[in-house]
Amino acid sequence: MLDVILVVYVSLLGLIVGSAINAIVWRLHEGKSWVHGRSQCPKCGHTLAAGDLIPVLSWVWLRGRCRYCKKPISVQYPLVELLSALVFGLSVSALPLSTPLQQWAFALWLLILTLLLLLAVYDLKWMLLPDKIVIPLGIVGALFVLSAVVPASGWGTASGYLLGALISGGFFYAIAAFSHGRAMGGGDIKLAFVMGLFLSPARLFVAMEIAFVTASVIGVGMLAAGRIERRGHLPFGPYLVLGAIVSFLYGDYIINLYLKISGLN
Repeated sequence: MLDVILVVYVSLLGLIVGSAINAIVWRLHEGKSWVHGRSQCPKCGHTLAAGDLIPVLSWVWLRGRCRYCKKPISVQYPLVELLSALVFGLSVSALPLSTPLQQWAFALWLLILTLLLLLAVYDLKWMLLPDKIVIPLGIVGALFVLSAVVPASGWGTASGYLLGALISGGFFYAIAAFSHGRAMGGGDIKLAFVMGLFLSPARLFVAMEIAFVTASVIGVGMLAAGRIERRGHLPFGPYLVLGAIVSFLYGDYIINLYLKISGLN
């Protein structure tokens, strides 16, 4: 019963975080403060009341329209809130929470998860991975290694994380250089490096596989449907974020399943 209550509690927390993510993405793009000032309608600029800001419910109650200017409110808002609630809840179910160190690692993961979702939403909207999010993610990732990985597994394991980050970042840099920046941007390089700070080398490999395969499948599908041109660009950040989240939560299971199927285990 306590496990169910914890999942519900953390999922509700994720719902609130998702609402904050929507606000921060807009404020960051508009050059406004992350923490100061009241939320506003992105269409008419009217200050929103508390009743307009209830995650998901306000959007449903207002039928997807601003209370004041009656213009449509993007479905992005409830979708991000629901997605955030889902991955927060899944994190409780997938990660161990028995010891104080595991609980600390979990708290850091929720912060990492929030920053990852911020990057994914921002990149989807404006095809950019801003340093104002990537750098804090790198700092929290480094804190994760120093305060969670090192006490649990020692400096030898932590050095593997750093090596994975360097290889991952270097690989993306090589792709960007070879393609003259058409295939990968600077934000992708930085994100690939930062992911190595909170994903073990094996999990990092799984994350990259998920990102490239998913991006390829969706890219081909969109090309076939005429949604993008042959030389059109797709933001790669959301696929990296998807790979990072899935691999952090289920990477060991995926690796063991692959070894079992291939007969290597």
